[in-house]
Amino acid sequence: MATFVLIHGMFHGGWCWDKVKAALEADGHIVHAPDLAGCGKDQTPPMQVTLQRWTDDLAALLNGIDGKVVLLGHSRGGLPISQVAETVPEKIAALVYLTALMLPNGKAAMHMADIGAEAGIELQMGLITPRPNADGTALLPNEGADEIFYGDCSEEDRAWAIPQVGHEPMIPLATPVSLTAERYGSIPRIYIETTLDRTLPISNQRAMIAVSRPTEVITFECDHMPNVTHVPELVRALEDIAARYAERETA
Repeated sequence: MATFVLIHGMFHGGWCWDKVKAALEADGHIVHAPDLAGCGKDQTPPMQVTLQRWTDDLAALLNGIDGKVVLLGHSRGGLPISQVAETVPEKIAALVYLTALMLPNGKAAMHMADIGAEAGIELQMGLITPRPNADGTALLPNEGADEIFYGDCSEEDRAWAIPQVGHEPMIPLATPVSLTAERYGSIPRIYIETTLDRTLPISNQRAMIAVSRPTEVITFECDHMPNVTHVPELVRALEDIAARYAERETA
Protein backbone atom coordinates (compact mmCIF):
# COMPACT_ATOMS: atom_id res chain seq x y z
CA MET A 1 0.00 0.00 0.00
CA ALA A 2 1.13 3.55 -0.70
CA THR A 3 1.13 6.87 1.11
CA PHE A 4 -0.38 9.83 -0.73
CA VAL A 5 -0.12 13.52 0.15
CA LEU A 6 -2.74 15.59 -1.67
CA ILE A 7 -2.33 19.38 -1.94
CA HIS A 8 -5.31 21.57 -2.76
CA GLY A 9 -5.47 24.48 -5.18
CA MET A 10 -6.58 28.10 -4.99
CA PHE A 11 -9.47 29.06 -2.72
CA HIS A 12 -9.74 25.50 -1.42
CA GLY A 13 -8.57 23.44 1.55
CA GLY A 14 -7.88 19.83 2.31
CA TRP A 15 -11.65 19.25 2.32
CA CYS A 16 -11.71 19.15 -1.50
CA TRP A 17 -9.98 15.75 -1.34
CA ASP A 18 -12.62 14.13 0.88
CA LYS A 19 -13.98 11.82 -1.83
CA VAL A 20 -10.57 10.81 -3.16
CA LYS A 21 -9.19 10.34 0.34
CA ALA A 22 -12.07 8.09 1.35
CA ALA A 23 -11.69 5.96 -1.78
CA LEU A 24 -7.92 5.56 -1.39
CA GLU A 25 -8.24 4.75 2.31
CA ALA A 26 -10.90 2.16 1.51
CA ASP A 27 -8.26 0.45 -0.64
CA GLY A 28 -5.84 0.41 2.28
CA HIS A 29 -3.67 3.42 1.46
CA ILE A 30 -2.53 6.17 3.84
CA VAL A 31 -3.66 9.65 2.78
CA HIS A 32 -2.77 13.12 4.05
CA ALA A 33 -4.70 16.13 2.74
CA PRO A 34 -3.54 19.15 4.76
CA ASP A 35 -4.75 22.72 4.68
CA LEU A 36 -1.91 24.92 3.49
CA ALA A 37 -1.12 27.93 5.68
CA GLY A 38 -3.76 30.60 5.21
CA CYS A 39 -6.16 28.21 3.47
CA GLY A 40 -9.10 26.08 4.52
CA LYS A 41 -9.39 26.15 8.30
CA ASP A 42 -5.83 27.36 8.86
CA GLN A 43 -5.79 30.79 10.48
CA THR A 44 -2.29 31.97 9.55
CA PRO A 45 -2.46 35.71 8.68
CA PRO A 46 -2.26 36.05 4.89
CA MET A 47 0.69 38.43 4.92
CA GLN A 48 2.68 35.71 6.69
CA VAL A 49 1.89 33.14 3.99
CA THR A 50 4.74 32.64 1.54
CA LEU A 51 5.81 29.88 -0.81
CA GLN A 52 8.67 29.21 1.61
CA ARG A 53 6.19 28.79 4.49
CA TRP A 54 4.21 26.26 2.47
CA THR A 55 7.43 24.49 1.53
CA ASP A 56 8.66 24.31 5.11
CA ASP A 57 5.31 23.01 6.36
CA LEU A 58 5.16 20.31 3.69
CA ALA A 59 8.77 19.30 4.26
CA ALA A 60 7.99 18.86 7.96
CA LEU A 61 4.96 16.74 7.09
CA LEU A 62 6.91 14.53 4.68
CA ASN A 63 9.79 14.11 7.12
CA GLY A 64 7.31 12.84 9.70
CA ILE A 65 6.06 10.08 7.38
CA ASP A 66 7.77 6.70 7.16
CA GLY A 67 9.05 6.02 3.66
CA LYS A 68 8.31 7.85 0.45
CA VAL A 69 5.05 9.39 -0.70
CA VAL A 70 3.23 10.08 -3.92
CA LEU A 71 2.85 13.86 -3.73
CA LEU A 72 0.03 15.42 -5.76
CA GLY A 73 -0.73 19.08 -6.33
CA HIS A 74 -3.95 20.32 -7.90
CA SER A 75 -4.03 23.63 -9.78
CA ARG A 76 -2.02 26.18 -7.77
CA GLY A 77 -0.93 23.26 -5.58
CA GLY A 78 1.72 22.58 -8.20
CA LEU A 79 3.81 25.43 -6.81
CA PRO A 80 4.48 24.03 -3.32
CA ILE A 81 4.92 20.44 -4.47
CA SER A 82 7.65 21.52 -6.89
CA GLN A 83 9.44 23.53 -4.24
CA VAL A 84 9.23 20.86 -1.55
CA ALA A 85 10.55 18.34 -4.09
CA GLU A 86 13.65 20.49 -4.34
CA THR A 87 13.90 20.50 -0.53
CA VAL A 88 13.33 16.82 0.31
CA PRO A 89 13.54 14.78 -2.92
CA GLU A 90 14.46 11.69 -0.91
CA LYS A 91 10.93 11.64 0.57
CA ILE A 92 9.05 11.61 -2.74
CA ALA A 93 8.48 8.61 -5.00
CA ALA A 94 6.58 10.58 -7.63
CA LEU A 95 5.12 14.03 -8.21
CA VAL A 96 1.65 14.26 -9.73
CA TYR A 97 0.41 17.51 -11.26
CA LEU A 98 -3.38 17.42 -11.55
CA THR A 99 -4.18 20.22 -14.02
CA ALA A 100 -1.59 22.08 -11.99
CA LEU A 101 1.08 24.75 -12.26
CA MET A 102 4.23 22.90 -13.28
CA LEU A 103 6.63 25.79 -13.73
CA PRO A 104 10.28 25.74 -14.80
CA ASN A 105 13.03 27.11 -12.60
CA GLY A 106 12.85 30.86 -12.03
CA LYS A 107 9.22 31.27 -13.09
CA ALA A 108 6.21 32.35 -11.03
CA ALA A 109 2.52 31.93 -11.79
CA MET A 110 2.50 35.41 -13.32
CA HIS A 111 4.97 34.25 -15.99
CA MET A 112 2.56 32.05 -17.94
CA ALA A 113 2.85 34.29 -21.00
CA ASP A 114 6.61 33.66 -21.09
CA ILE A 115 6.02 29.91 -20.84
CA GLY A 116 3.51 30.04 -23.68
CA ALA A 117 5.95 31.96 -25.84
CA GLU A 118 8.76 29.49 -25.13
CA ALA A 119 6.48 26.58 -25.99
CA GLY A 120 5.17 28.31 -29.11
CA ILE A 121 1.61 27.82 -27.87
CA GLU A 122 -1.05 30.54 -27.82
CA LEU A 123 -2.52 30.67 -24.33
CA GLN A 124 -6.18 31.08 -23.45
CA MET A 125 -7.70 33.11 -20.65
CA GLY A 126 -9.13 31.01 -17.84
CA LEU A 127 -12.26 31.96 -15.95
CA ILE A 128 -10.55 32.94 -12.69
CA THR A 129 -11.01 36.65 -11.93
CA PRO A 130 -10.28 36.90 -8.20
CA ARG A 131 -11.23 40.01 -6.26
CA PRO A 132 -8.16 41.33 -4.39
CA ASN A 133 -8.45 42.39 -0.77
CA ALA A 134 -6.31 44.81 1.23
CA ASP A 135 -5.21 42.01 3.57
CA GLY A 136 -3.13 40.22 0.92
CA THR A 137 -5.77 37.70 -0.11
CA ALA A 138 -8.12 37.32 -3.03
CA LEU A 139 -11.72 36.15 -2.91
CA LEU A 140 -14.14 34.64 -5.38
CA PRO A 141 -17.86 35.37 -5.06
CA ASN A 142 -19.94 32.21 -4.70
CA GLU A 143 -21.37 32.60 -8.18
CA GLY A 144 -17.81 32.81 -9.52
CA ALA A 145 -16.84 29.61 -7.75
CA ASP A 146 -19.86 27.88 -9.24
CA GLU A 147 -18.92 28.74 -12.80
CA ILE A 148 -15.13 28.47 -12.47
CA PHE A 149 -14.77 25.29 -10.46
CA TYR A 150 -18.07 23.46 -10.26
CA GLY A 151 -19.90 24.07 -13.53
CA ASP A 152 -19.91 20.37 -14.44
CA CYS A 153 -20.63 19.11 -10.92
CA SER A 154 -23.87 17.72 -9.56
CA GLU A 155 -26.18 19.93 -7.52
CA GLU A 156 -25.25 17.86 -4.47
CA ASP A 157 -21.55 18.47 -5.00
CA ARG A 158 -22.11 22.18 -5.59
CA ALA A 159 -24.06 22.47 -2.36
CA TRP A 160 -21.23 20.72 -0.51
CA ALA A 161 -18.30 22.55 -2.08
CA ILE A 162 -19.24 26.14 -2.82
CA PRO A 163 -19.86 27.24 0.79
CA GLN A 164 -16.36 25.99 1.67
CA VAL A 165 -14.54 28.01 -1.00
CA GLY A 166 -12.52 30.67 0.82
CA HIS A 167 -9.81 33.31 0.57
CA GLU A 168 -6.50 32.75 -1.21
CA PRO A 169 -3.17 34.19 0.00
CA MET A 170 -1.57 35.95 -2.96
CA ILE A 171 2.14 36.24 -2.06
CA PRO A 172 3.03 32.66 -3.16
CA LEU A 173 1.65 33.28 -6.65
CA ALA A 174 4.20 36.03 -7.23
CA THR A 175 7.15 33.93 -6.04
CA PRO A 176 9.34 32.15 -8.61
CA VAL A 177 10.15 28.50 -7.97
CA SER A 178 13.81 27.64 -7.44
CA LEU A 179 14.52 24.17 -8.85
CA THR A 180 17.53 22.10 -9.89
CA ALA A 181 17.90 19.09 -12.15
CA GLU A 182 19.84 17.29 -9.43
CA ARG A 183 17.07 17.42 -6.81
CA TYR A 184 13.64 18.31 -8.21
CA GLY A 185 14.63 16.87 -11.57
CA SER A 186 15.52 13.49 -10.06
CA ILE A 187 11.88 12.70 -9.24
CA PRO A 188 9.42 11.19 -11.75
CA ARG A 189 6.76 13.77 -12.66
CA ILE A 190 3.35 12.81 -14.00
CA TYR A 191 1.04 15.45 -15.44
CA ILE A 192 -2.70 14.75 -15.53
CA GLU A 193 -4.17 17.11 -18.10
CA THR A 194 -7.88 17.94 -18.26
CA THR A 195 -9.00 18.72 -21.78
CA LEU A 196 -12.28 20.52 -20.96
CA ASP A 197 -10.75 22.76 -18.29
CA ARG A 198 -12.16 26.29 -18.15
CA THR A 199 -10.00 27.39 -15.21
CA LEU A 200 -6.56 26.32 -16.48
CA PRO A 201 -7.26 25.82 -20.20
CA ILE A 202 -5.69 22.86 -21.97
CA SER A 203 -3.49 25.12 -24.11
CA ASN A 204 -1.92 26.52 -20.94
CA GLN A 205 -1.45 23.06 -19.48
CA ARG A 206 0.24 21.87 -22.66
CA ALA A 207 2.54 24.89 -22.70
CA MET A 208 3.79 23.91 -19.25
CA ILE A 209 4.10 20.29 -20.36
CA ALA A 210 6.17 21.34 -23.39
CA VAL A 211 8.53 23.49 -21.32
CA SER A 212 8.78 21.41 -18.14
CA ARG A 213 8.78 17.97 -19.82
CA PRO A 214 7.18 15.62 -17.31
CA THR A 215 8.00 11.93 -17.27
CA GLU A 216 4.54 11.10 -18.59
CA VAL A 217 1.17 12.67 -19.34
CA ILE A 218 -2.24 11.21 -18.53
CA THR A 219 -5.32 12.70 -20.19
CA PHE A 220 -8.74 13.15 -18.57
CA GLU A 221 -11.64 14.49 -20.62
CA CYS A 222 -13.13 16.71 -17.93
CA ASP A 223 -13.15 20.18 -16.37
CA HIS A 224 -10.95 21.48 -13.55
CA MET A 225 -12.17 19.39 -10.60
CA PRO A 226 -11.70 15.67 -11.35
CA ASN A 227 -11.16 15.20 -7.61
CA VAL A 228 -14.91 15.81 -7.35
CA THR A 229 -16.32 14.72 -10.72
CA HIS A 230 -14.05 11.80 -11.72
CA VAL A 231 -13.09 10.19 -8.45
CA PRO A 232 -12.92 6.52 -9.59
CA GLU A 233 -10.78 7.42 -12.62
CA LEU A 234 -8.46 9.58 -10.53
CA VAL A 235 -8.08 6.93 -7.85
CA ARG A 236 -7.23 4.30 -10.48
CA ALA A 237 -4.61 6.60 -11.98
CA LEU A 238 -3.06 7.34 -8.59
CA GLU A 239 -2.94 3.68 -7.61
CA ASP A 240 -1.30 2.84 -10.93
CA ILE A 241 1.27 5.61 -10.44
CA ALA A 242 2.00 4.37 -6.93
CA ALA A 243 2.44 0.81 -8.15
CA ARG A 244 4.91 1.91 -10.83
CA TYR A 245 6.90 4.52 -8.93
CA ALA A 246 6.53 4.04 -5.17
CA GLU A 247 9.42 1.59 -5.02
CA ARG A 248 11.86 4.07 -6.57
CA GLU A 249 15.34 3.84 -5.11
CA THR A 250 16.29 6.48 -2.56
CA ALA A 251 18.12 9.31 -4.28
